[in-house]
Amino acid sequence: MWFLLLLFAYAICSIPKSLSEPFTSSGEYVIGGLFPIHHTPLEDVNRLKPVVPDCEKSEFRTGMLTAFQAMRFAVDEINNSTELLPGITLGYDIADSCFEVVDIQTMFRFLSGKQGAEVEILNNYTAYQPRVIAVIGPPSTDVAITIARVLGFFLVPQISYLASGEILSDKMRFPSFLRTIPSDKNQANAMALLIQEFHWNWIAVIGSDNEYGRKGVNRVMELASAAGICIAYQGIISTSPEVVIQMINNISSTVNVTVLFSNELVAHVFFSLVVAQNLTSKVWIVSEAISVSQDITNISNIESIGTVIGIAIKEGQMAHFKEFLDKPLSPTNPRIMPESGLGENTNSRGSCDQACNQFDWLNAKHLNSMFYRLEKRVSYNVYSAVYAVAYSLHSLLQCNAAQCDKTHKILPWQLLSSLKMVKFNLHDHTLYFDEHGDPPTGYDIVLWDWTRTQVHFKTIGSYLPTARQMNIDSSLIRWNWGDNLIPTSNCSATCNPGQKKIQRGIHPCCFDCEDCPSGTFQNQSDPYHCMDCLWQQWSPPKSHRCLERKLYYLEWNSAFSIFLLILANGGLVLTITIAMIFILNYNTPVVKSAGGTMCFLMLVSMFCGFSCVYFYIGKPSKLFCQIRQPFFMVTFTIYLSCILVRSFQIICIFKMATKLPTAHDYWVKYNGQYLFIFLSTCVQFVICAAWLISDPPSPIGHIIEKAIVLDCNTGNMIAFCLGFLYTVLLTVACFLFAYMGRDLPKNYNEAKFIAFSMMICFIYYILYMTSMVTPNQERYTSSIQTFLTVTSAFSIAMGYFLPKCYIILFLPQNNTVAYFQSCIQDYTKRQNRAN
Repeated sequence: MWFLLLLFAYAICSIPKSLSEPFTSSGEYVIGGLFPIHHTPLEDVNRLKPVVPDCEKSEFRTGMLTAFQAMRFAVDEINNSTELLPGITLGYDIADSCFEVVDIQTMFRFLSGKQGAEVEILNNYTAYQPRVIAVIGPPSTDVAITIARVLGFFLVPQISYLASGEILSDKMRFPSFLRTIPSDKNQANAMALLIQEFHWNWIAVIGSDNEYGRKGVNRVMELASAAGICIAYQGIISTSPEVVIQMINNISSTVNVTVLFSNELVAHVFFSLVVAQNLTSKVWIVSEAISVSQDITNISNIESIGTVIGIAIKEGQMAHFKEFLDKPLSPTNPRIMPESGLGENTNSRGSCDQACNQFDWLNAKHLNSMFYRLEKRVSYNVYSAVYAVAYSLHSLLQCNAAQCDKTHKILPWQLLSSLKMVKFNLHDHTLYFDEHGDPPTGYDIVLWDWTRTQVHFKTIGSYLPTARQMNIDSSLIRWNWGDNLIPTSNCSATCNPGQKKIQRGIHPCCFDCEDCPSGTFQNQSDPYHCMDCLWQQWSPPKSHRCLERKLYYLEWNSAFSIFLLILANGGLVLTITIAMIFILNYNTPVVKSAGGTMCFLMLVSMFCGFSCVYFYIGKPSKLFCQIRQPFFMVTFTIYLSCILVRSFQIICIFKMATKLPTAHDYWVKYNGQYLFIFLSTCVQFVICAAWLISDPPSPIGHIIEKAIVLDCNTGNMIAFCLGFLYTVLLTVACFLFAYMGRDLPKNYNEAKFIAFSMMICFIYYILYMTSMVTPNQERYTSSIQTFLTVTSAFSIAMGYFLPKCYIILFLPQNNTVAYFQSCIQDYTKRQNRAN
């Protein structure tokens, strides 16, 4: 392949030099330039004969003229500088490349040796010195790829000012390509961020049918899809008007926002058809190739298409450039040295030079008002490209403030190495090339402002690729839509907070909205599902967040807790008071008949019963949950055992002692009452121990609508039921023995008081179990159980101890031995009469 290219180079570079008469200026180091000042449409090219198009007969492009002048201006400014390349003169060799074949011809002429008109065939080009040290251009990505493939072999630096195709960042394929315009990758990023800035997610993406357009469309689609933006329509602009009209109709019926990634020529045709089809009030996001195109804005009635936002090359300052443009473009300029006679205009000439007739009408007024204002962005890219070459040469030639080292000549591949490391400041702009040969510069975001007589490209923001940051001042935008409101472009309206999306079809941007049910919420991280709230949270229907449930438990400062504490403390005081009365009257018949020492054991159990209230109030803890029910069961078992033994003893004395004297003697001799209390309590203790070991009660939260009721669970239900049933069994036994002693002497007859206490206990048992099994009453369970615990303790005091305290305090005459003996005698007489 390279052999064929070199043969072709030798052939075309041996043709008469009148075939391509470029704008030239001599210098020690010459920089080549490719500027399509004319454009030859593909249909105007003769494909039947190998004839080079006549550029001068092609369409004149005013935009490229300013860029061409920027290169001449930069070279002139550097040559007149005393700080940059002192004593070194730069030259230029600029061609008007109206068609790709002209670019190729010019490229081979650039590569031809200084001493000859051909490219030598060598095995090693390390010492080869081509005509130019570097090449500026071309602007087209497609042409730049073609040129870069050849220049890359010779490692001749190529710096493009407009070729932004992402493919050119591949240094393995294009090792000598650099550019002063950001890659289309950055431009696509800017477009995607711009779409996100205004919350659009239903767009069309179209592009021109070339490398620039196709790659740009693909990149925008890739980034948009990654950002959750749906592509409703995508296409490549055809050369057939009918196909383009169909594309416009699809856009009209589908979206409000369209991304256009196209070169200027295709975009001009496209927008002309858009206006003709009366497609109005849309939003167009256009690429840098057309963002400041005067040709497109000159289309009749173009303002009807809607709002146009463009990604534009950043502006740069070039001092005195306007004055340079004022100079006439003619041979009288000493920097222009034509290679042919002035005025020669042969049809064989492939590119336009100083003798072009189109330049005759240009004057300072036209250049200042038209070209400078619109094309200074591109011009600055050209300007900075030339300066990049100059600063690299300055470094290679080891220049100081006075002079440069001229003892050795710099070769292109050496310049390329220096360019990759160069970093300089140009009018407050820092320029360097990264590992891909791309600059760090970003973009301006421009708006086509229709409010003036002539369109004004208003800068409304910027994009910085190094930080991937978009800054937009929305207040500067006048939307050509309704009452200057931001237009919408969405397949479906945004769901309200608390609604999940149900996708319709293949596009994630098309969906229906459905309310999240209660107990769930819609999380922004997953818009397609409603997530369950945590167990300690709740939410109403259509909620976007969960609310903390209110915690309910017997708080120390609640009214009911205070009421229970008053009762419990009152019970404790009553217990202590009864104990003091019994101690002071310990040797009286009433105390002895009540059980004597056993009464204090009963009082201790009653004291513990009142103390259990403290285990029920406050936030449940693991310790209190394990203590409160087993502790109450054991203490209540002690009390019931004492009552049962006391009732049994009285019945034995009066009814069974004479019938079973031996058994009664053993009972009294071996303290049967205390042995029974101990064994009975041990049974309950063993049950509770097994309960706590196997599955102890623990804190639990009952969820009730918007609240969590903190309580203790039962744990091992079997153990709980055994302990509870054992307590019930003792209560029944006490009741039966109390009933059996109903006819005893009245000072020993406690049947009605014990029966009353046991009836209260029965009620306590029923209500306690009811509170545990009743559904949806968890909020009140703890309160009920605490109240019943206090009540059961009071039943002991009221049914057994208070009547005896009443006799001791208010009927002292009944608390004598004589009175008790008289009562026993009366009972004996009644029994004798009955028998």
